[in-house]
Amino acid sequence: MFVDTQKTLRFLIIFSSLKTELNMAIQRILQIILFLIPTLTPPSLEGLFLSSNEEVSRVFYEPTYEVNVQRDVIYGYGLSHDSFNLENPKQIPLKLDIYTPKNDFSNRPIVVLIHGGGFRGGSKEKPPFIAMSNFFAARGWVVFNINYRLLKDFGSVPKAWGAYVDKQTIPSKRTQNKAVYPALRDAKAALRWVIANRTEYGINTDYITVGGGSAGAFSAVAVGITENDDYRDELTVEQDPTLLSTNLNESFEVKTILNFWGGKDCVDAINIFKNKQLYSKSNPSLFTAHGTNDLIVSYEKAEALKTIYEDTGAPHILYPLEGKGHGPWNYNENGNSLGDLALKFIVAQQQLDVF
Repeated sequence: MFVDTQKTLRFLIIFSSLKTELNMAIQRILQIILFLIPTLTPPSLEGLFLSSNEEVSRVFYEPTYEVNVQRDVIYGYGLSHDSFNLENPKQIPLKLDIYTPKNDFSNRPIVVLIHGGGFRGGSKEKPPFIAMSNFFAARGWVVFNINYRLLKDFGSVPKAWGAYVDKQTIPSKRTQNKAVYPALRDAKAALRWVIANRTEYGINTDYITVGGGSAGAFSAVAVGITENDDYRDELTVEQDPTLLSTNLNESFEVKTILNFWGGKDCVDAINIFKNKQLYSKSNPSLFTAHGTNDLIVSYEKAEALKTIYEDTGAPHILYPLEGKGHGPWNYNENGNSLGDLALKFIVAQQQLDVF
């Protein structure tokens, strides 16, 4: 029997929206009871925050927790050259910000966010990424919002990768495409750091979502779909000693990808460069939102990923943002922000208990 995956997912999201109204009403009633009867303390309601899925703590549709932010945590180091692969590089720290909900749970789901900027600019301080970090943390996720090396840092690039880029791309795009390698190397290092520090931050590493916008979305798609050795083992520790700072003994598996106006190019590069075929039914579930009038990253990129996911049978949903250009973070569909839509997709795909 043929099943329309897109229609099924949209039905689940509509259903969850109806469920949201009931849950919000119950939550408001409980808050009123707590206010009117001071003798009732938060521990009396502890069960409400525990998930029927005992593996992972419950999450919420509405902001429920205050958020703690720990800024500029070093997750590793990378080399920076005066130009690609010149001698006498310096080591630079790689940093992330951690947004944690103020609760005591030890099995919280994870969101890792990767900023955009064409691999040339941008940072974790970009307002949409701060907003998205707070959005998910206030609802029960632990969020890691990362920086990575940009083109100006001239991170180490494998010689074979440089030759591949020179052969495959036009001259005006070559330096930008070479910058992709250290950016992805760093993003994966951040994931390994998260895994290595899972106990300290009370997280369940079986429930990892990786998301990004624009260049960050290209990276998120690649982090989710490529294998652990990709964008890691093409350089040796002799060639890049800073690899030893990146928890090489750790591995990870992404459950869900949030793709805000990105594409699959960084996966295709590994498929060609290493003669792999990485697309399969077991790929992480994919949420895509993309403006139909995007002049920076063509909407065709979204359609191309959708086609691959349809062919493999991996779960996915595409929101065409009609008439929108590049980076419409304030988009709203029937009262649902991009964060709302993404949250509902994550909940459905990871079978999280949501209140």
